[in-house]
Amino acid sequence: MLFEHHIIDGEPARTIYKRGLQKKVNRQACRKAIGIVDTESLGESIILVAGEVDPRVRRIVAQPASFDLNTGQAYASKAALVEACRGTRYRPWIYTPDFLFELTSGKNVFVEGKHSRWLHDNPEFEAVKRAMSELGNRLSVVTEMMFPPALHRNLRVLRTLPNRQLDPSVRKLIETQLPDNLTFGTAQRSFGLTRQNVYAALFQGLLATDLAIAPFADRTNLFRTDGDVTHLQVLPL
Repeated sequence: MLFEHHIIDGEPARTIYKRGLQKKVNRQACRKAIGIVDTESLGESIILVAGEVDPRVRRIVAQPASFDLNTGQAYASKAALVEACRGTRYRPWIYTPDFLFELTSGKNVFVEGKHSRWLHDNPEFEAVKRAMSELGNRLSVVTEMMFPPALHRNLRVLRTLPNRQLDPSVRKLIETQLPDNLTFGTAQRSFGLTRQNVYAALFQGLLATDLAIAPFADRTNLFRTDGDVTHLQVLPL
């Protein structure tokens, strides 16, 4: 794809520092991204968290390139695009996606976080989606409506888990002794699992739950699964 040679890890295409002013940003470390990622909104922040938890996502690049949607040409930065057009009468149609998600399937998906109210007030953004599609790029637009409070909180809990692997003895216990369904509290009290064990089992696909129903608690329903991790796949990729 045209953009691939223009991605520079750690150097976002759209700077958030301009003329000595700094926008309000949230600085986040992410296992699937290089360096610290600056996000400009709560929406971008939770997208980054969801991407880190999602097993389909191999690598995340923030603000990977700036496109001239008139030509399809990609540039390493918005500044580089503007500079390329300096001194001409040509006006580029500039668009910089929030993220590029490289998937384990080998596919690439650009992800844009927008508030639903902003999309309602700016219907012209549909033209950006069409232009990206016509250039052969998949663009997924994610809104706050996709992240109810419980899902938001649970994703943040899962992403902080330091070790997503299970001790073989714990794995065997889950596979052979746990019933097909039980509560979080029962898993702890009756089978001696820690909260970290349960979270790791969710990553391993040994247990599943609906992350959007309610924040993790003793009454959270858990279900035995055989490698199914679709409960972690909350983004429209």
